[in-house]
Amino acid sequence: MKKITVAVLVLLLVASSVFAAGSQEKAQVQQGMTFSNWSGSEKASVEIFTWMIDTFNQKASAEDQVVQINWPWGETESQLAIRAQGNEQYDVAQIDIRMLPALAQAGVLADLNKVFGKEFFTTNFSEGSIAVGNFKGIQYGIPWTVAPMALLSNPKVLSESGVDFPIVTITDFEKACEMVKNNHPANKDGDLSNDVLPYAAMTKDSGTAAPDFMVWLWTFGAGVYDEQGKSALGSDNAVEALTWFNTLLQKGYIQLAMGRGDARTLFKEGRVAFYDDALMSKGAITNPSFGDISTYAFPQVHPVLKAGDKPQASGWGHLLVVIDRSPKKAQAKAFIEHLISEDVALKYFRENGMLPSKKSVLASDAVVSDYWSNAWTPVLAGGRLAETAGPQYAAANAVILEEMQSMLSGSKTPKQSGEAMASRINTL
Repeated sequence: MKKITVAVLVLLLVASSVFAAGSQEKAQVQQGMTFSNWSGSEKASVEIFTWMIDTFNQKASAEDQVVQINWPWGETESQLAIRAQGNEQYDVAQIDIRMLPALAQAGVLADLNKVFGKEFFTTNFSEGSIAVGNFKGIQYGIPWTVAPMALLSNPKVLSESGVDFPIVTITDFEKACEMVKNNHPANKDGDLSNDVLPYAAMTKDSGTAAPDFMVWLWTFGAGVYDEQGKSALGSDNAVEALTWFNTLLQKGYIQLAMGRGDARTLFKEGRVAFYDDALMSKGAITNPSFGDISTYAFPQVHPVLKAGDKPQASGWGHLLVVIDRSPKKAQAKAFIEHLISEDVALKYFRENGMLPSKKSVLASDAVVSDYWSNAWTPVLAGGRLAETAGPQYAAANAVILEEMQSMLSGSKTPKQSGEAMASRINTL
């Protein structure tokens, strides 16, 4: 992928954004701190964000009072890049993990190892949570609420298919898919309308198919890019992953034209054994007619190639960052520590379901006693920032999906598909 200079990136972001902060500019205070975010303006989060800031300001000195600046989610990346190049004061911000590469490349963000110290990260967060805030070896983000994508399984469907073993390796996963396809009662009654699909893998939308497939690439020891920044999708390991994925279709374990919404609907109806999704999917797949959710939905780590390998997961979540030119880095540190403290994190968790990031808070009774959230905790260790996050995120994902579909349709072999992915991505 070609590097984008800071100047070009900012110009592109300026050109793509016509949003004006308007009256919020008047709220800027040179003596205080600014906290830029989108969640504080959303109906579900207004009250909790106001409380977070008020409880900090009650203890802070007059010159360290926090002022909140809200932008829509879609404007956050461009506004931070634009305004960090000007003279306005910006100190702390909430960003989506996918915004990190562009903002880091634009020189907007501070190196937080210099602000907090490396030990702060290793002491307080899991390896996976730290990784999603790291770009090219520099720690730019504090994990605020991070929950990588899990492989959701339906224990009821698996039990009805005779699957009575843990899904640890790829071999286990394949065996379970085979048993669901061949043994589940719904797949034997001749009524195709209620068939149960072993794995609802994403094969329709580039924004979901590419990041989800990336987990399998990592599992096979492959990746989108090599150390020199060139696409590695034509490598032997990548072709092995593509070949395996193609075999899933040939065996009837996955389907073409499957989107996340489709998978959620089928899972909610009890017609899918496995699919990939984030922690926030709970509301979309809850089906009271099946009883307690623990009986039909279990978020588990992805299977590994061989026993002992590290499970992989594609990161999802929000980070807290400090603007590099902020004159108040010490005060910003204190505010971020307040936001991730146990009292604040647990209140955010109870009111909005946002999973805390600190290991000590994840171990609290409030989280451990919550089945859904506690089940997600093991997934955190394997979280990684998607390799195609960044300025050319959409373009690279589109290439991966298009060539994957060519392979699944039979018009290209896995090797041809992988080589075409690599060639096309290298020209972006």
